[in-house]
Amino acid sequence: MAQKKKTRLKDISERTGYSITTISHVINKTRNVDPGTRDVILKALDELGYQLPSKRSQSNKSETIGVVIADIRVDFFDELIKELEDIAYEYGYHVVVMDSEENPEKERYCIKKLIKDGVAGIVLAPCNTKSDLSFCADFPVVQVDRMLDANYFDFVGIDNMMVTYYLTKKLLSKGKNDIALITFTDDNYCARERRKGYTLAMMESGIYKNEHTLVISYDADTNHETISRFIRQHTDVDTIICASSNICYEVLCEIKRLGADNHIKQICTFDNNKWLDHVAFPVDAIAQPITDIAFIAIDLLKTKITDNYPPGGQKRIILNSCIEGRSELFIGGSESSLRSYEGEADTKEA
Repeated sequence: MAQKKKTRLKDISERTGYSITTISHVINKTRNVDPGTRDVILKALDELGYQLPSKRSQSNKSETIGVVIADIRVDFFDELIKELEDIAYEYGYHVVVMDSEENPEKERYCIKKLIKDGVAGIVLAPCNTKSDLSFCADFPVVQVDRMLDANYFDFVGIDNMMVTYYLTKKLLSKGKNDIALITFTDDNYCARERRKGYTLAMMESGIYKNEHTLVISYDADTNHETISRFIRQHTDVDTIICASSNICYEVLCEIKRLGADNHIKQICTFDNNKWLDHVAFPVDAIAQPITDIAFIAIDLLKTKITDNYPPGGQKRIILNSCIEGRSELFIGGSESSLRSYEGEADTKEA
């Protein structure tokens, strides 16, 4: 007698029409979901016999996959690891996580260590666009969130340049002209692409000012003082786009310090971290589809592992993102969406 096929998140998505991200939020209770939506998903989970994580038993035939994260302290990566672990479990894998700490030398060590220890494949968030990882170009690797300039591996993430471009254009359309960007150096893939998007939008509008872009080194001891000085010096700026939640935190600290003298009226950042719900200053955030990124990354990696998929970076899978509005500028209705990124995932062949 044939064994009954295990129900996966993809099956629930096909049954209900809701995204894997929404279904994961219902299962793991990580976000508030509309009661009607939740009821439909819970009904499908029951009807299809989906086994909740706490009730699963792992097969003795499981394999190990490695996950190399650029900085495990970042909330985005923290959530991503949780999703990768849960989805990998569904596929019969267990996960070993290593943190490169934004250090290219440690990143190479992590990858070599995992390969030596016999992992079946690796999910990688590269710390530097220029890293030479040619030594593992023939090994099953899928990049998430960030990618190398070299075309070694497949990639799953969002189009950081275009997302930032549309965010900046939307701010401009709402009368926000004095917009600054605080970002990291171009060694960081996401920061580089987000800077490109902001610069293009401001140049198209004829109001780009080089002095309104602050570029800082990742995790430098002086970043707090540098950001504080930048805000105090640029009293003509009333809107700041932060290229990461770490930068956003520093900006919020300075706003609090300024008190009644604060001249910043609008803040936008990347990654819709839970703690933003508890900040007095309303921060609009670009929300990435973390569950979908994890699901597709594991699915791609499994294909490479089990089907002898040829090495190389043939696939670029670009997913949708949206603005989670908290300020009066974006909150409510269609204003919270980046329309060009709605719908199904867009697979781009390299």
